Amino acid sequence: MHQDRQALVLRIVVEQYIRTHEPVASGSVVKKFPVPISSATIRNDMAALEREGYLMEPHTSAGRVPTDKGYRNFVDSLNLPPDPAAKSRPLRDILSTSSGLEEGIEEAVKFLAASTGQVAVGVAPPISSLPLHRLEIVGKDPLTVILISDNGQVEKAGMENPGLSKEEIGEEVEKINMEAAGTPISSLGKKIASIPPCGPKEEKFLAALSESMEFGSCAKREVYVYGVNLAYREMSRDFLAPLLDALEEQIALIRLMASISREGVGVAIGSETQTDSLSHVSVLSARYGTECWEALIGSIGNTYMDYPCAISSLRGVAECLSDFASQQFPSNPSDGSFNGE
Repeated sequence: MHQDRQALVLRIVVEQYIRTHEPVASGSVVKKFPVPISSATIRNDMAALEREGYLMEPHTSAGRVPTDKGYRNFVDSLNLPPDPAAKSRPLRDILSTSSGLEEGIEEAVKFLAASTGQVAVGVAPPISSLPLHRLEIVGKDPLTVILISDNGQVEKAGMENPGLSKEEIGEEVEKINMEAAGTPISSLGKKIASIPPCGPKEEKFLAALSESMEFGSCAKREVYVYGVNLAYREMSRDFLAPLLDALEEQIALIRLMASISREGVGVAIGSETQTDSLSHVSVLSARYGTECWEALIGSIGNTYMDYPCAISSLRGVAECLSDFASQQFPSNPSDGSFNGE
């Protein structure tokens, strides 16, 4: 597709199909065209767009509908202005009364679902990307190690006691907290290993504790989903069941969201998701967070969603959530990038 006229025809077809969800006939395009033009010219352009894979004809003489390729061209050509502050003010007011990051994420996801009429998904940062607030050790043998992050998330692990008394363990824990507070939890093992021991028993203790920091569960993330009731109303049963499977299989969805949101709001349309359960929907994703860490928030809906509205809404929510997160716990920069793994 090289002609400006055909690009405009495609845009009109996509915009009208988003509004009506009905195949678009050439006569409808003629009425929307900004200058006088013949129906024959529009029919020829629509036929050319169909040959090039931007449009398809679902039924004979039924008009055309956009393909995934057509939606992609439309999305890539969008030039959206920044959202006015008034549009995000309600969410900022809500977040100002939230008690912590988890509640803030939950409220932001609810707000996004209500704003778009689509399924909204919020992914909390993995605890491994957050700074340590405090380490605690309880029990006798084995010991239970408790990590508390700056935002109050908790992770636990077990370790053997190399022979320290309760009092000696308490002294070591206090020393660790003085040395390691604010350290990214992903780097905590190395930090503990670098602390000079007071004696042989303490050396064994620090080594065992450092090894216990290899949390297999540190990659787990809390995922918040809202708006599924909206999907019941908007999607056919054939599309809905695979979507619910995708929401249940969170790892693949998180990886997709991470892969498309490297810069700004990313959009994967239908077959671009490369996931059977998402092949009939579009997934939007953006990153939020602080200079220390990143996490994800996104929206899922029909491929004929109102892309300008959905993209603007998601961008605004991500910005509000980033501001809220920065206010919650400013900390030293660390490598908290979110790669979806």
